[in-house]
Amino acid sequence: MGRRAVDALIMSVASRHHMVVTHRQLTESGVARHEVRSRRGGLLTPVSPGVYVVGDLTPSACLHAALAALPGSAVSHRSAGVRQQLRVLAPTDHHELVVVRGHRSRRRMPGVRVRSTMWLPDEDVTVVDGMRVTTVARTICDLGAVVPRRRLGHMVEVAIAEGRVTAGEVQACAAAWCRRGRAGSGMLRALDHELLDTEPLAASELERRAARLLRRAGITGWTAQYRPPWYDGLRGVVDLAWPAERVVVELDGRRWHATTQAQADDRRRDRLATAHGWVTLRFGWQEVVHRPGAVTEECRAVLAARRPGTEV
Repeated sequence: MGRRAVDALIMSVASRHHMVVTHRQLTESGVARHEVRSRRGGLLTPVSPGVYVVGDLTPSACLHAALAALPGSAVSHRSAGVRQQLRVLAPTDHHELVVVRGHRSRRRMPGVRVRSTMWLPDEDVTVVDGMRVTTVARTICDLGAVVPRRRLGHMVEVAIAEGRVTAGEVQACAAAWCRRGRAGSGMLRALDHELLDTEPLAASELERRAARLLRRAGITGWTAQYRPPWYDGLRGVVDLAWPAERVVVELDGRRWHATTQAQADDRRRDRLATAHGWVTLRFGWQEVVHRPGAVTEECRAVLAARRPGTEV
């Protein structure tokens, strides 16, 4: 086989693998070992033992070469976030990140930053555009170690609202991921409390705690499970209300308060209350349990404003 024919064969094989070929693929296609050796540093750019890029070392070629060189690896961290279309993440230039499963690799490869892990189960990996990529939930967990807390929180909110991941998927992955000493575990636990509202008990328990909180603070005159006369039957009762002052308290005991329909219903209820001259206060588990003083002070202030000259 002439040189041009061999080059054409190599290009043909590489074109089926994103311009990345392994030594085994070439020899199985009929390219002799000495032909492979003679093209190293020329047509074949070695990026790892037995793995070559054909042509320019583009970021995409480098990434595919890394995936070929590290069996069981997957695109991760910022690179996975960009491929999973997670917002507030800037596209990476030429450094793609790969998580290696099963062993800690210190191997260096051009254009790729290799992050090692001892834990990458199959359920944490998906395929995007023919490439192994960590799932959205696992990507969020990985980013907990490298992305500022506020940005990560916003990214999770948007991802759930857009339907790219569910709160349950994030919580399940974080529960398995978080370990003492593992980078990002503390941030993920804080994020779970702040955004995913990990209420350990039923919503009825939240209502009981809120009622007990108000009684201990000396705030009385409210009615539980009150049905405003102007409600039209859509979730037709409110959790707590002061009918005389026309003040409503809604207690959100759900784990995640960001489904499109739930938000639309809540906004509709609030608009309806406002149209009839009522004020709606909304409190979640974190506020009632961990910031009770703020809850009672807000209730006092609103009730005082609705009853001029009267102390609550």
